[in-house]
Parts: sequence; C-alpha cells; structure tokens
Amino acid sequence: MSRPTSTRTGFAVAPAPIWRVLWLWLPLLGVAVLLVATHLQEQRTPMDMAITAPFLLALGGVLSWAFFRRRIVLENGELVVTSTFYRRRTAVSSLQLDQARIVDLAEHAQFKPGMKINGFGMPGFQSGHYRLGKRKAFCLVTDASRVLYLPTRDDRVLLLSPEHPRALLDALNAQATR
Repeated sequence: MSRPTSTRTGFAVAPAPIWRVLWLWLPLLGVAVLLVATHLQEQRTPMDMAITAPFLLALGGVLSWAFFRRRIVLENGELVVTSTFYRRRTAVSSLQLDQARIVDLAEHAQFKPGMKINGFGMPGFQSGHYRLGKRKAFCLVTDASRVLYLPTRDDRVLLLSPEHPRALLDALNAQATR
C-alpha cells in the first residue's frame, strides 16, 4: 500500500529591519535604569535587584525570540503561518484566491490592520489577530509596501508579508487547481 506523498514548500518572509527590536529593548532598559536609580536612593533592597534584573533579561530574550519567529509554509493543502506567539492553519480550498491582491498599505489604507485583538505589534510590524474593518484578520506584516491580502470564505482575512508575494500567490493558485 502506498503512502500519500507529503508536499511542503516554505516561503521566505520579508525581513523586518533589525532596529525594530529596539522597540522591545528600550522600554526594558528604561525600567532597568529606574530600578538602579531607586536602588541607589536606597528605596530598593539588593534582593529586588537580584529578582528584577534577570526577569527583565528573560523577558527581553523571550520577546526578541518571538519577534524573529516567522514562517510561511504551504503543506498538504494548507497554508500554515507562524508568527511570534501565533500560528494559523488555513485550508487552501477555503481561500478566495480570485479576490487575493498584493497591496501597499500606504496606498490602500482599507487593508491596513486596525485594532489589535490579540497580537504582537510595534511600528512597521504586526503579528497575530487584528480587526480589518468589521472582519477579523490574521497578520504577519513585516513590510507594508508588499502585503498579500488573502480573504477566506468564512469572512476572515490573512495579511502576509512574504518576500516574494507573487510566488506565494502563484503556488496557492496551483494548489487550488489540483
């Protein structure tokens, strides 16, 4: 008896500038400076420093790890998007590929993620669940100038920033015709 062959194709995510990690580390650095300043004024004990400083380092490490955790994979008829702390599996058959578009969010504000429902975001980077008007959107946006807008049949949207959006859209169309 033959096994079904597994197909797995990965698509590179458009890189986000490394300096965006500063949006994570600068507030943590500010808290560390406040911690040291209050310790020097003898408002904190050495035990406070011993507990808080490693916690801040661990928090910064986890958030930095999450920032770099980004993957787009087309696997066995499903589009699997992994971004920060979130993962979304969407069957290719549930995508409305005839309505898919590659957009620049600066020119098409109607496609820009709105209110964050449950996500990880900073200027120029959105990951997780957002509102797009009245619709729910799952976002992995690292480059707002080339975002793949993928509506689904259940009135949700995927907003993705693959490095080559046309290649991903072509692969999805090829998968859908099989």
